[in-house]
Amino acid sequence: MVHPKPADRLGPVISALIPWDVPVGWSPDPEDVDKVQAVLLLGGVPLLLFVGITLAVYVPSLVRGERIAPGAPAVENQWLGGPRTPAGELSGPGSTADGPDPDSGGASGRW
Repeated sequence: MVHPKPADRLGPVISALIPWDVPVGWSPDPEDVDKVQAVLLLGGVPLLLFVGITLAVYVPSLVRGERIAPGAPAVENQWLGGPRTPAGELSGPGSTADGPDPDSGGASGRW
């Protein structure tokens, strides 16, 4: 006597819960995918994204004339978002004859 396996008994239950038919609007026998089109889509799109991101990163630096070589020396005295004048030209507190410059910044510790 052959006993049915649990998977055989669950077959009708699973078929009732999960529809195995082809969805409406889909073809029961789809067309074959061209290998050249698949390679272009799966390889070309990521390659184009890589090239586009690389250009978006490097082109602004090249336009400004910066060196982007791996052995380029580090930029000295770089102040991100600061004024365009060199750091030596900035006025410090007490640089005017009238007293400290109110626009020089820094924490004064006064209330």
